[in-house]
Parts: sequence; C-alpha cells; structure tokens
Amino acid sequence: MSADSPLIVRAAAHRQAVAHLRDGAGPATLIRYEYGGAPAPARFVVFEIPPLGSEGLHTHWADDRNQIGAYDEFYYIVAGHGRMTIGEQQFDLGPGDGAHAPLDQPRGIANLSDRAPLLVHITYIARG
Repeated sequence: MSADSPLIVRAAAHRQAVAHLRDGAGPATLIRYEYGGAPAPARFVVFEIPPLGSEGLHTHWADDRNQIGAYDEFYYIVAGHGRMTIGEQQFDLGPGDGAHAPLDQPRGIANLSDRAPLLVHITYIARG
C-alpha cells in the first residue's frame, strides 16, 4: 500500500474546534476540506454541532460587506435532526435532506436533539 496522496484529505488533520460557530449556541467542530488551493469556485466543510448547539444566523452578501465571503451554500444533513433558517423561513431537516441558502439570505442551523450531534456537510460556492 502506498503513502497518502496529495489528492486525499484526512479529516483528522483538518479538524478545528470553535467556541461558537458564527455566534451560535455552544461549541462545534469544523472539518475544512481544502485541496491544496486547487482552483475551484466550490469548497467543502463539515459541521459537527453538539446536542442543542447551533450555527448562528448569518448572511453572505454579494458585496462581501461582512468579510466572510460571498457564497451560496448547500447544507446536506449526514446525521441528526436540525432546524434550518433561510431568510424568514424555517425547515426541519433530517438525514439525507438538503437546503440551498442563496447569496444575500440569512441562514443558520440548530441541532434539535438533546442527545445526538448534528452532522452537516456544506458545499459553498464563491460568487464574486
């Protein structure tokens, strides 16, 4: 068996603990999948949100006024159950469900469980 390739990203090497994900409730873990700066408008991240934790409501603006990037995002629920806010609407999501959060719309997600983590895979697409 050969050594790891630069084409492979190991989650353990890219885990980052954050105290409050976008000012959400409680700590969370991020796994950023960055492929050596490969030229692509899309990136991937996994959120591990603990029981009753959340990603705070935030907006990616077309003019990047808050300096967090001008992104459309697609949230895919890998495990757990969450409540997604997009604009003025809220949606309950479970494993296999997805939600598109368009540019210029507030978005955030909360873990509805008091026992199990919420695992969310996010694809974010740069618009700039």
